Amino acid sequence: MRPFSAFTYIRSNKMRSLVLVMMMSFITACFIGGMYVYNPLEIFEVSWQDSNRYLLATTRGSSNDAIDEYHKMQSELADLLPATAQEIMHVNFCYVNYNSMMQYNCTTECLCFQSEEQLELFKERTHLIPDDVVLHDGEYAFSELLANNKGLKVGDHINDSKLTLGAILDKPGMRAFRLKDDEGTDCTLVLGNDGNCSQQLHEDLENLSNTLSKKYPHLYIYTPSTLMEEVREQSAFMFYIFGAIIMVLAVVLLVTINAAFTAAYDKRKHEFAIYKAIGFTRWQIFRKIASEVLIMNAAAIILGAIINGAVILVLNQVLWSSGQHFYGISGAAVTGTVITEALIILLVIFMNWRKVRKCEVTEE
Repeated sequence: MRPFSAFTYIRSNKMRSLVLVMMMSFITACFIGGMYVYNPLEIFEVSWQDSNRYLLATTRGSSNDAIDEYHKMQSELADLLPATAQEIMHVNFCYVNYNSMMQYNCTTECLCFQSEEQLELFKERTHLIPDDVVLHDGEYAFSELLANNKGLKVGDHINDSKLTLGAILDKPGMRAFRLKDDEGTDCTLVLGNDGNCSQQLHEDLENLSNTLSKKYPHLYIYTPSTLMEEVREQSAFMFYIFGAIIMVLAVVLLVTINAAFTAAYDKRKHEFAIYKAIGFTRWQIFRKIASEVLIMNAAAIILGAIINGAVILVLNQVLWSSGQHFYGISGAAVTGTVITEALIILLVIFMNWRKVRKCEVTEE
């Protein structure tokens, strides 16, 4: 190994390098933060990730305009349906509350079928409810995560009402269905002609949703894909908050990590001055400094990834019973970590390079 190599310093100063690596690994805390901020939106995406298998239309509030539009829409709907989705079903619609990992009180849509025949037809056309799930009057079907979130088991009463949990679905996210109850809002479902949930059906239902939304502005009309667009727009503020947190964290970590590198530099200033005296150029010294920082940062990223992975696995095991879960790697978490890494590491290299430029062999 060459004396001027970046690895020479790291090997000769193992404990100091290890401390610097551990400090730089704290940068990956942004990853956990991004996962945490993204989780409420992730729950919606996991719950509604299926292709468009139905369209729902109901009123926005109880104004006369909304009610008139709803009746007009019902009378005209058959003529507007695409060739792939000709089935119209009238059901009820309500919301089920749950708490997100950020302790937001969120809601998921619940379709309330008026007969077992409606439920069976919905199962056949959408495949969103397993075939072996059987509900009786006044019973809910919850996904496992939603049931855990509300602390319910099959047979338990829901919110001190006569309604009970009749089945738990082996489906991700927060999903809810109900059979026969007077509570809820009237709504209209549009289903495909058969159980073939093709890309054509997905596009046709999305186009129908856009057409009906423009024609009847007082109605609430959505498919899973249009609902997710709306949720993403409403959740955008969380990512602005996350961006602000990243900037604050980057400044704090930059000051801390740069102070540690400065302390290490103070013990090496004669070393750098000698390099200059024996003929090494500033560019060669800069490459050595940058290489040392980047190598230690690479080790810090690996260490941080291992720690974050272990933390997420433990949290998923611990929080599943309370209805919380991380499902996948968040783009916000990766982006936030990369931005913080770039800001801190590049500035640390630059600040130390400025100091090295001033080193002379005559320094005391």
